Amino acid sequence: MKTTTHILILIAIFLVSMVAEPAYAATPQKGKGKGKKKANPELTRAGNTFYIDGKDAIKGKQVLDFYAQHNCQAAYDQYKVGRQCYISGWALLGGGAGLTVIGLGCIIGGVVNTVGGAIGAVGDTSSGGDGEGSMNRMNSGASTVIAGGVLVGIGAVAQLVCIPLNIVGKKKMQLSAETYNASCRYTQARPQPYWSLQASNNGLGFAFNF
Repeated sequence: MKTTTHILILIAIFLVSMVAEPAYAATPQKGKGKGKKKANPELTRAGNTFYIDGKDAIKGKQVLDFYAQHNCQAAYDQYKVGRQCYISGWALLGGGAGLTVIGLGCIIGGVVNTVGGAIGAVGDTSSGGDGEGSMNRMNSGASTVIAGGVLVGIGAVAQLVCIPLNIVGKKKMQLSAETYNASCRYTQARPQPYWSLQASNNGLGFAFNF
């Protein structure tokens, strides 16, 4: 059981590394005016496809680029993790199905060898032979059946693990649009530097505001 767990952990690490996205790199945006509210495009979605102001469709890495461009790291991180989970889930499903098919093939082949060896051993015994070849075939068949069972078990676990990964990943990707609209669509633009006349204990003077 520990060996199976270790194998699944290694597979998961490998899959995550395969779909790893580049680090967040925002594109600075310059504000205009003093403390002016700046409206970014609204983001809506239909399934895994996102729409900018209901028009331009984006998905996958395009969504990550959109979040980086509009300086929304919270949505960027949320979508990135969700996408990694989603892709890893599908990869586990495919890999688990493949291991299951291979395992079943090993079991069938092992059973055939075991039965054939047993029949051969009976024939060798009746003819006065030692039946060593048939016994070796039986042992090989039994080992193949065990190996096939292990592969089927790992494949079944991988296919079960893919279900929560897909659900969580898809949910995170979808929620990232809500995070963007709630937190990053309206941003407080940085005011431009300006001079102003201010009074102080030393009298009137000009102050540079930035």
